Amino acid sequence: MKMNLTELSAVAHVDANRVEEYVNNGLLGEEHSTTEFDDSDLYWIDMIQCFQDNGTSLADLSGLLPRCRRGQTKLTQTN
Repeated sequence: MKMNLTELSAVAHVDANRVEEYVNNGLLGEEHSTTEFDDSDLYWIDMIQCFQDNGTSLADLSGLLPRCRRGQTKLTQTN
């Protein structure tokens, strides 16, 4: 389901400014828009929140999450 920033923030229970910060730090994908989101973004926001609750900084996440995303892509690809 496609959502705008306000809708995503409400569903994810995360401030819209925080989501924009995630986008600006590349945590939701390298070329991610700040205006259109989908269900997969809820998964990544949940992951970000979990890491941050355990003390991981956004700077550390900006290096980690792209690798997680690539790994997930490889796992879901079919040959």
